[in-house]
Amino acid sequence: ATFGRAAAESAGTDVAIGTVGAGVGARVGVLKGGVGTASVTLPSGVTVGALVVVNAAGDAVDPATGLPWLADQIEEFGLVPPPADQIAAYADRHTELSPLNTTIAVVATDAVLSKAACRRMAVAAQDGLARTIRPCHTPLDGDTVFALATGAVEVPPDPTTPASMSPEVPLITALGAAAADCLARAVLVGVLAAEPVAGIPTYRGMLPGAFE
Repeated sequence: ATFGRAAAESAGTDVAIGTVGAGVGARVGVLKGGVGTASVTLPSGVTVGALVVVNAAGDAVDPATGLPWLADQIEEFGLVPPPADQIAAYADRHTELSPLNTTIAVVATDAVLSKAACRRMAVAAQDGLARTIRPCHTPLDGDTVFALATGAVEVPPDPTTPASMSPEVPLITALGAAAADCLARAVLVGVLAAEPVAGIPTYRGMLPGAFE
């Protein structure tokens, strides 16, 4: 509890990424994991953000290609197929799964949401982990996504929403999709920003050709 209070009191708007905080001890498969973050502002004016500590048993990188699993991320981050020898070196490092893994994330929005709506956003955000880590949600992972809403921005109900449907549904749907996208991007940000610790190689160190 004292650690949580200290973290809250020292919190700021500048968030360090990579091998910082909980990210120092994180890994993802055979590579170094880390802290990653991403955000987006929707047409409705609300913002969704994600912060994650990438510490997973599965891989964030396809051992067959040396690139992220999600094709959209390959283009977004400007990655290219690394040389065959680098891919082979990465693939050769694969060993049995580690028993000590937990990817922890939080997704947040400034929209006005009920507790139930926050829970739905957290559920949807879990898809972001599944898009970027394979295998995901294994018995060796304690993956958890928290969600919160500051309530600073109130979005008027969509007048086209059927009377039989809760007026919150369109907003919750949009926020859930955005939360999943942000969490997926945050995972790769954490992996790309990681620096080596205790002999655990980083993506940039093992597959530098992906950045050429």
